[in-house]
Amino acid sequence: MNRIKFLFLSLAPLTVAAADFDSAVDALVANNLGLKVETARAEASVESIKAENILAGPEVEFSRVWGTTAEFGNKWGLSVSQGFDWPGLYKARSEAARTASTAMQYLREANLLDARRDARVLLIDYIHNYQILSLQREIATNIDSMVVYYRDAAEVGLETRIDYNKTVLERIAVHRELHNLEAAQEAIIAQLQDFNAGLDVQPILEGIGDSYPDMEPMRLSVALSVMRERDPRYAAALAQANAAESLVKVDRLSAFPGFSIGFEHETEGDEHFNGFSIGITLPSWGGRRHSAKAARLEAEAALTDAEIALHQRKASLVTDNNLIDSYRKVIEEYEPVVKDKSHYELLHKALKAGQITFLTYIEELNYFIAAHRDYLDVLYEYNLAIARTKYYD
Repeated sequence: MNRIKFLFLSLAPLTVAAADFDSAVDALVANNLGLKVETARAEASVESIKAENILAGPEVEFSRVWGTTAEFGNKWGLSVSQGFDWPGLYKARSEAARTASTAMQYLREANLLDARRDARVLLIDYIHNYQILSLQREIATNIDSMVVYYRDAAEVGLETRIDYNKTVLERIAVHRELHNLEAAQEAIIAQLQDFNAGLDVQPILEGIGDSYPDMEPMRLSVALSVMRERDPRYAAALAQANAAESLVKVDRLSAFPGFSIGFEHETEGDEHFNGFSIGITLPSWGGRRHSAKAARLEAEAALTDAEIALHQRKASLVTDNNLIDSYRKVIEEYEPVVKDKSHYELLHKALKAGQITFLTYIEELNYFIAAHRDYLDVLYEYNLAIARTKYYD
């Protein structure tokens, strides 16, 4: 049994500097195309409102008419006019653009927080997969050496062919799980690369290694007390409500007629005539009342959605804080057992001395491996819960 590589499960580093993790998050968010698209759409929406507040270009009209007899001669005329909306409408549109711009700014901040949350989750997924993959590779290395030993020992009669076949079957199971974890790692890296606008993420991943960030959850009492003031999506909803009210005012003033003032010049024979013109543009009937009502309903819906989202976030925050306490207790119970390598040594000695069969050795070993895997899973859930509580960071 001396040629069997002894399985020694190392405990992965538990934490990395939070600054390194935050730098990785910053790098991913800076390249995220989805965030850039949402920002561009928000800016386009504001610009469309501003565009409506620009005066239309002046209208120039020329006319030429011919008389039927030489006695009356021919006539020609030239007019230049400028149209205006109802007084106060331009100010109302400017206010609507300003409030819409404020709302869009808050929405950009909210989208940024969402993107940072998604980046944290992806990186934590990667770290979790990295740790269990490292564990599985150690197991695979150990079982590979056992297969070699039992094959050679069976050939010279030191071990049975049955025990050798058992090691082969165990190796198949271990490597199948290893391949599954490697495929999962490739999928996570692909997600990270997609989030990173298709750019290579290896430099970012090298910065965080295989360790979770040293994060502390936000205190529940503090988070609940400042949530309404710090939530940009709620602030955006309030701003959207103000913007909707501004649009209501715009719609109301748009129901009034517009005006045009112009200069007129006409020539008839040798006579020249100069003067001015005033025009009135009547609004369409009925539509303004419905658009104003739609704007009010949009404002009410935005506020209601924001209140619902805020209550859901509060409930999630309370739930996550309870989970963090529960996970921390489980981690503290697991760590002394996971860090203790004596059970692996005792099992190895018992197998070497012939006190237990290979099958018993594998069954007992898998028991401790499963416990180690459970520990890594709890550690993963613990860090995910902490990351969710840090939404506003």
